[in-house]
Amino acid sequence: MACSITISGRAFPCKDAIGGVKRIYVKEFDSDDWGAVTAGAIDDAASAVTLYSFEVTKNSSYFTETVTASVENGTVFYAQEISVTLPKQVAADTAELYDLAKGRLCILVQDNNDNYFIAGLRRGVELTGGTHQTGTATGDLNGYQLTFTAEEAIPAPFLTDGGGANVTLTAGS
Repeated sequence: MACSITISGRAFPCKDAIGGVKRIYVKEFDSDDWGAVTAGAIDDAASAVTLYSFEVTKNSSYFTETVTASVENGTVFYAQEISVTLPKQVAADTAELYDLAKGRLCILVQDNNDNYFIAGLRRGVELTGGTHQTGTATGDLNGYQLTFTAEEAIPAPFLTDGGGANVTLTAGS
């Protein structure tokens, strides 16, 4: 067999996980930032990296990874989508989001279980859509809804315990 597989099976897990994204951490993309992926995880960055925190509105943001395979072409890739809602429009934030839209990024997604996933590990993440809105009614969103996408050859690896000695996660201002 040309491609061997290792299967260990999977028991039904405990019902102790919840959905949703707590925050994202963003940096400029560099394909050399991260170490090797071992068993679906990375322990540390290859050298010092700093990622900047964006807190998101609870119950409104998600990270989805879709397996896309072609039997005819013999290809498989993982389409990653990060959708976030950032409350309250501010001029400085609009300017920063404009800068993010112009470049390629790496995004560390922290979910509500405190798992960290590295999106855009080897090819980068792009801001591909979104809105700036004030809503219609008094209780509607005043803020930003943004969509980031990536296409990678492997699933987004976990970053063990939020990173090692080379990873600095900053708080948002």
